[in-house]
Amino acid sequence: MHIFEDLLLKDSIEIKVKPEKIWEFFSKLEENYKSWHPEDHLTFQWTHGEPLEENSTCYAEQYVFGKIQKYHGTCVKIVPNRKIVIKFAFPVSIVSPKIEWLIEPKGSHSIFTAITFMRFGKLYQKLFKRRMKNLIEAHDKHVMKEGENLKRLLEI
Repeated sequence: MHIFEDLLLKDSIEIKVKPEKIWEFFSKLEENYKSWHPEDHLTFQWTHGEPLEENSTCYAEQYVFGKIQKYHGTCVKIVPNRKIVIKFAFPVSIVSPKIEWLIEPKGSHSIFTAITFMRFGKLYQKLFKRRMKNLIEAHDKHVMKEGENLKRLLEI
């Protein structure tokens, strides 16, 4: 019997650019982070290594439920122009061990997919069902807005 249950939260959007243009946006995330989600994103920086290289580390801050959440992460898998996987450090890793950003070519366009891996204990799910629903709704709204903003910024 598993104590934690994994949840995958996904959002995809078609963007009328080639994968390389999306990749370029993420390679300059220190510059682009705030414009990606102006209401919530505060800061992003690479803290060790080069942008978008395996084992590079990063630090980000953003608003979650009106409070500043701080993230430390490590790039654990990088496939240029296709995939970025960032594993979060403790304590964020307890609830969200990693995120994946996928870029799939579709003719002259791309499909950008953001996947957040969430982990919740079964007891937590039963006791805090409403809170979990609010968390998932807030996450989905945030990630959908990131996708829409990415599309708007790149389809210029």
